[in-house]
Amino acid sequence: MACCFPLPWNRGRADSDTASSPRSLTERNGWVILRKVLKTAGEGCDMFLPLKVALVGVVAAMELVDAVHDAHDGYTKIASRLNGFQTIFDQYRSSDDIPPAMQRRLKRLSEDLKPVQKSITKKLHRARAARVLEAWSDAEDIEQMFEKIATLMERFQFECSLNVERRVEDIATQLILANLGHLPGADINAQKGDACMENTRIKLLNDIDDWSRDPDVARVFWLDGMAGTGKSAIARSVCHMLSKAGLLAGSFFCSRGIREDVGRIIPTIAMFLARRNAAYSAALVDVMRTNPDIGHHTVGLQIQHLLEKPLGAAFVNIRPMLVFVVDALDECSDPQATKAMLSALISRSPHMPIKFFLTSRPEHHIRTQFISAQHNLNHILRLHDIEKDIVEADIRHYCRRRLQKIRMTLEEQNPPHAFPPEWPSEGDIEYVTLQAGRLFIYAFTAISYIEGSPVQRLLGLTNPENPAERPLTEPLDEMYGKVLTSALDPKLRTQDEIQTTKRLLAIILVLRESLSVNALSELIGLSAQDIRSMLEQLHAVVYTPVQNDSGAITTFHASFEDYLTSPGRTPEAFRIHHSDGHEALANACIRVMASDMLHFNVSGSRTSYLPNSQQTFALISTSLTYSCLHWVHHFIRVPDPSPMVASVYSILRKKILFWFEVLSVKGHARLAVGLLHRVLTAENIRDRLSPDMAGFLRDAKDFVMLGHDAIELSAPHIYLSVIPSLSPTSTIAKTFWPKFRNVPTYDVTGIHRSRGPLLQMSGHAGIVYSVAISPDGTRVVSGSSDEAVRIWDARTGDLLMDPLEGHRDKVSSVAFSPDGAVVASGSLDGTIRIWNAKTGELMINSLEGHSGGVLCVAFSPDGAQIISGSFDHTLRLWDAKTGKPLLHAFEGHTGDARSVMFSPDGGQVVSGSDDQTIRLWDVTTGEEVMVPLAGHTGQVRSVAFSPDGTRIVSGSINGTIRLWDAQTGAPIIDPLVGHTGSVFSVAFSPDGTRIASGSADKTVRLWDAATGRPVMQPFEGHGDSVRSVGFSPDGSTVVSGSTDRTIRLWSTDVMDTMQFTDVVPSDAALPEWTLPQESQLEFSVVNEDSTLGTSMKPQNTPSEIHQGHSSGVQSIAFTPDGTQIVSGLEDKTVSLWNAQTGAQVLDPLQGHSGLVACVAVSPDGSYIASGSADKTIHLWSARTGQQTADPLSGHGNWVHSLVFSPDGTRIISGSSDATIRIWDTRTGRPVTKPLEGHSSTIWSVAISPDGTQIVSGSADATLRLWNATTGDRLMEPLKGHSDQVLSVAFSPDGARIVSGSVDDTIRLWDARTGDAVMEPLRGHTSAVVSVTFSPDGEVIASGSIDAAVRLWNAATGVPMMKPLEGHSDIVRSVAFSPDGTRLVSGSSDNTIRVWDVTQGGSWMEPQGGQGSTIWSTVASPMRLSAVLRPEHTLDTDNTETSQPSQMLQAGPGELNHPSYFRLESGWIKGPRDELIMWIPTDYWRGVLMPRTKVLIGRYRATLDVSGFMHGDRWTDCYTPNMTL
Repeated sequence: MACCFPLPWNRGRADSDTASSPRSLTERNGWVILRKVLKTAGEGCDMFLPLKVALVGVVAAMELVDAVHDAHDGYTKIASRLNGFQTIFDQYRSSDDIPPAMQRRLKRLSEDLKPVQKSITKKLHRARAARVLEAWSDAEDIEQMFEKIATLMERFQFECSLNVERRVEDIATQLILANLGHLPGADINAQKGDACMENTRIKLLNDIDDWSRDPDVARVFWLDGMAGTGKSAIARSVCHMLSKAGLLAGSFFCSRGIREDVGRIIPTIAMFLARRNAAYSAALVDVMRTNPDIGHHTVGLQIQHLLEKPLGAAFVNIRPMLVFVVDALDECSDPQATKAMLSALISRSPHMPIKFFLTSRPEHHIRTQFISAQHNLNHILRLHDIEKDIVEADIRHYCRRRLQKIRMTLEEQNPPHAFPPEWPSEGDIEYVTLQAGRLFIYAFTAISYIEGSPVQRLLGLTNPENPAERPLTEPLDEMYGKVLTSALDPKLRTQDEIQTTKRLLAIILVLRESLSVNALSELIGLSAQDIRSMLEQLHAVVYTPVQNDSGAITTFHASFEDYLTSPGRTPEAFRIHHSDGHEALANACIRVMASDMLHFNVSGSRTSYLPNSQQTFALISTSLTYSCLHWVHHFIRVPDPSPMVASVYSILRKKILFWFEVLSVKGHARLAVGLLHRVLTAENIRDRLSPDMAGFLRDAKDFVMLGHDAIELSAPHIYLSVIPSLSPTSTIAKTFWPKFRNVPTYDVTGIHRSRGPLLQMSGHAGIVYSVAISPDGTRVVSGSSDEAVRIWDARTGDLLMDPLEGHRDKVSSVAFSPDGAVVASGSLDGTIRIWNAKTGELMINSLEGHSGGVLCVAFSPDGAQIISGSFDHTLRLWDAKTGKPLLHAFEGHTGDARSVMFSPDGGQVVSGSDDQTIRLWDVTTGEEVMVPLAGHTGQVRSVAFSPDGTRIVSGSINGTIRLWDAQTGAPIIDPLVGHTGSVFSVAFSPDGTRIASGSADKTVRLWDAATGRPVMQPFEGHGDSVRSVGFSPDGSTVVSGSTDRTIRLWSTDVMDTMQFTDVVPSDAALPEWTLPQESQLEFSVVNEDSTLGTSMKPQNTPSEIHQGHSSGVQSIAFTPDGTQIVSGLEDKTVSLWNAQTGAQVLDPLQGHSGLVACVAVSPDGSYIASGSADKTIHLWSARTGQQTADPLSGHGNWVHSLVFSPDGTRIISGSSDATIRIWDTRTGRPVTKPLEGHSSTIWSVAISPDGTQIVSGSADATLRLWNATTGDRLMEPLKGHSDQVLSVAFSPDGARIVSGSVDDTIRLWDARTGDAVMEPLRGHTSAVVSVTFSPDGEVIASGSIDAAVRLWNAATGVPMMKPLEGHSDIVRSVAFSPDGTRLVSGSSDNTIRVWDVTQGGSWMEPQGGQGSTIWSTVASPMRLSAVLRPEHTLDTDNTETSQPSQMLQAGPGELNHPSYFRLESGWIKGPRDELIMWIPTDYWRGVLMPRTKVLIGRYRATLDVSGFMHGDRWTDCYTPNMTL
């Protein structure tokens, strides 16, 4: 395509018409002229070759083209602009004469010309052959490039001209500013001190940075802190930070004796800013031209004329971003001038477009200026208000870096300094950090002190027993001495004022928590004004908040207390005695608690239905709260508290419940036991307590431990639930029952209470697996499934430090070293950790070597070694100092190594294992000393040497304890029998005369080590298995840790554990004021021989009391006619009961030598079969109770399950020996060989209704189906459960199988194919122990470790109703009555319950039993509005939910129905989770809940609720003035 526009230059040969046209000549002339000008300029640049090269390059490129189209004479104009450029260099003789500023500009010009020259050359090279360019665009580009060259060269000339003028002006400005009188060396660049170490003060500096960049905040920032808190280091860091960001306007660092004239601050920072900001400099010069001496006027005028006016002129409409920094204002010598400067600065700051960052100590003349100023004019940050952990982290980092640098420096010397491998250790760093507190000056002083002799001085410094020496304390002592000399100057203060101030200081030093001015005033009875007046001169060491009602009075650092209380460090005139403070505060607390401030319902609770967490409480004064929490702490530290004892007893007898109420609402109920224990045991008090007062305090402790759960959850229920639950022999009951009439009253039979523990410690979030008492008896260490180790005060029960965390799995074992300085912990994560027992710090890396979880650890007697046992079946020996393994693994056990201990001489180790043996090992060789000690028939969970090393004690899951001769391995006496559950822990007393044991039966027992007889009644109180026990060093106390997550301390003094009588004797006359007899209702029934086991009777109707069970129920079954119930018990007996009345039909059937694990009734009801831990099966006549044949023997371990065949001719049994056996009921002989296939314990067996199949459930997590005739396996194992299968059953039609497992689920299987029928049934919160089908196959019942019984729709898996609640321990067995209307459950709580499980109308109507009526009585005053009755459904994950039914809406009349009440963790709750009442744990077994028709047990609880005031009327329970 041809071009459609004319070309700007000729291409090739020129046409004759245009070759010599005027236009062509013009173009050529302009181009030539420009080339000539540039050539001349280049030739004149010999003094600066880079520029010459650039210009010569441009000229050389221009010579490639003769002419360029120049439509507007552009090149001619450019030439005229550049003409004469070379004359710039005429004034210089050589390149050395060119000023540096001009050289920099020339260099920049040369660099800027290079790309332009390259672009021109590239363009012109394209046309060099024709000597012309080819396109309009090229011509335009070329012209623009030369325009750029002209612009660059013109700018250079302009800058040179300006530079001359500026130099003249700068000289004039400096002459004027010199009159300011600024102080050289005062700014940041002259300071020698360090800024904050890198990675410290991060948040603080970020906050300051945010303030500096925010134009809308207050323009004055005051950083306030006492000397030594690091203000100057922060100021230096702020300067560096602002300077880097370009925001530093100026700085001034005051210093006493050097830079202390406040009049030099403003001139100096003004000079700094003038030197960096031209606009401000010009404005400042204008001011000084008219007022040259302003730099020497008053600071107020300085601020006005040197800052406000010039800043306003220089930064018109500019928001403030630049910052002035002034450090250490308190160092200025003239307080009045400093005060005047701050006053003017703060008040005028809103009118200045700049900010001020100021630091100082909280001196009065400085502090008052900020306090009196409007809050929006300044921002105040007090260093002591910064979170302690943030400051500690900074100091920790500082100490670590400084100590590491010391080591590095000294190791590089020749010869190098020798350091221990771990110097400095983390423990050393932490100690110095904690000692420093908030004072950086302490850290700085300490590190400087250490630097003189690093290893020795750090070792001495970190030893708490070493007093601080003069080189370390002198800087602090001098600082404190100056403050106190001024504050307690006898020339300015009277002696009375001085003594009052010292007493106030003593109080502040011993306060348990910091208080506001008003709170302290109210507590000690001294006016707020007087407190402020006394503390005014102590502001540098004692922080007093600005407001009386907020903030807290505190000392800045612990070293101040050390200074005041250490002889030799402080003059006697300043000396403070702690006891003076404690005595003053003890008297103050007693006065406050005796006043009307402490009274009934002090919390103002409006309802008893809500827990504390949902209540809106009345305000309890801080002084009362402090008094209730801390009176004991001060009381026990008064040297002679005799004058106070009577007052304390008087207050407690009147108000101890009100005291508990305050502790409850403040969330400190757990402290009550420890506080009472301290009063009872404190050396200065215990001998001054009268017997009555001591008894009262012991009963008060029992009160708290009995009702701890209720007291902690709900303050009103201290009165409504715990008080009624007391034994009538309690002095608390005798004192307060007459004052609380409108509460429930109990009548209890069969329940005994022994004295509770000395202390209870709660805090772990999981099972407490291991406990130990320190060698000095002052501390307890515990390890838990929550993966933490905790250390407690054995005197108070308080935690001594934060949990020791680091393990990644359950902590199974803990131990103290013999000197108490170290704690070792073993965990299922396979590691052992070594902790500092005082600081909680990890001392060395984890000890690793076991291939499985660590189950036990123990120290050698000299503390040098640690022995451990593991899931890997081995023991390992470790060096306790280095953590290195010693010897090889000790191998020999074939099961988990559960327990280990060194012999007293350290030469041997004893171990106990799941392989049922005890082994002795030589520590030096790791070899066994003798043949394993065998005798236990279950896993050995615990072993211990006697203190003299001659005996070994062992405890087993078979419930027995054995004693062995440590030299021969022979048993010494018969097994110690008494526990009804597994023995998890045993220990010898320090004198070797007694043995303590802890068991799954929830008790701790003491035994005579010589005879094996019990020494006293079991210690009862734990809510679950006792996992660990140990003695205190003096043998007076036993510690126990439990699955219930608590640790308890028990007195081994027989007098302290005297058993109480029945809580309320059944024949005891109730007070006349209790209630009319016609309104007294039985809360539960005990074996009453009547037609209806749950009928309500007046209290005065006599009923026969049947003995019931004395041990846990392992198994139950209905007789085929449904009239009787058979139970197998832990006490080795079988019992028969009337299913309607609960009466015992026969005397217990005795013959087994081990617990009865299972029972079954023959189809015709004639025989009862029982299987036992003694490995045998017994057959009994159901009519007479006599054994009908010899025991069936053959199993090699426990018989866990048995069942009759449908025709009654055979018995099928399953055992721990992993076999199933089929027996002929007539001959007692096996029918077939044992059925083998499971790899572990067979927990349950069942036979199909047609008798052809057997199903078994095993610990190997599978089910198996067998041919009942041949014993052959019918199919592959049924797999689906993730843990042990504990129970199995066939449906009545034989088509389905149900199973329950340790994995908390229930599964349904197709009996023909083995396939799962539906998703697992979920709802239980723990292992499912028992399952069964209803006779019609429509319902499945299940019992669980969670103590609940649940009913499920067998077709859908949906729950049929709410869980059946009432049992207080594991539900071991469930069975339906033949007609399916009742369900019986047996539990480890020693009771059997018969439940009404009918649906529909029969349940909607009252059952005529006590449960229904009692809850109607309770519900009647609730006056609740209509609610929706919950219907139970399953979510997609099969978890149970409650949804409102659209069809079943309950009216007010129906709310009295017992189905709306439920038992949860001891609480009776209403339809909306109302807290109706709390029932103590030991009463649960006697509680008759809704749907319970019969309760079989030894316990009876009769409850009177007709006068029970609850809900919004709960306060009517208190009737202090009612006469009897």
